Amino acid sequence: MRMVEVKQVSKNFGARATLVRALNNLSFKIDRGEFVGIMGPSGAGKTTLLNIVSTIDQPTTGQVFLAGQEITHLSESELASFRRDQIGFIFQDFNLLTALTVRENIIFPLTLTKLPTSEIETRLAYFSEQLALTTLLNRYPNELSIGQKQRVSAARALMTKPQVLFADEPTGSLDSKSATELLQYLATINLEDETTIMMVTHDAFTASYCNRILFIKDGAFFSEVVRSGTRQKFFNQIIDMQAAIGGGVMQRDS
Repeated sequence: MRMVEVKQVSKNFGARATLVRALNNLSFKIDRGEFVGIMGPSGAGKTTLLNIVSTIDQPTTGQVFLAGQEITHLSESELASFRRDQIGFIFQDFNLLTALTVRENIIFPLTLTKLPTSEIETRLAYFSEQLALTTLLNRYPNELSIGQKQRVSAARALMTKPQVLFADEPTGSLDSKSATELLQYLATINLEDETTIMMVTHDAFTASYCNRILFIKDGAFFSEVVRSGTRQKFFNQIIDMQAAIGGGVMQRDS
């Protein structure tokens, strides 16, 4: 099943003399269960693309389909409902509510739903175990490490069982150990639950946990790398493509 389809999407900012084209006639597809990375030099349009595909922003021209639904012409109320039911988002800066416990943060997206308490508790137990949060549920965000905060953010995003999980530089604030742990958890959830993941990153190590990388440059499609062997081999292919595209090469040990 096709989960994401982007058709000839362009995005302009400004007008006339100050016009900047952030995305230029971009098209691609992501199938159910894929873990896809979006990479490119600074200013390539990665975050703009993620914002459009995840319903945060609208394209100037083109169409975006998520789980078979065209989202580019939905009303604000329809978009709000679609986001709640179909999309999960992991932010680089966590966006946790400091006055709530870990448990309350994780279940927060379900507070406005009609799900039975038993189902909410089942999901909480499952994702807390998957992301090693079971012993932290009664703590507050200020009592957590940065890596723990990002795992809470991931659990919260997964609680609605989204069709697609979007992640914007999810390891950008993490040390190597915390980044590796988070990526291993995401890879496991992607494999076991067939959760489709689309992740923006500039880091080759982070990207090596994906199974396909789309490279964009100057707002347009540049190339694609598909994993076909070991993660180390894939990592090396990503490094080579980063060198070819120019800019943003990070060689954290894989």
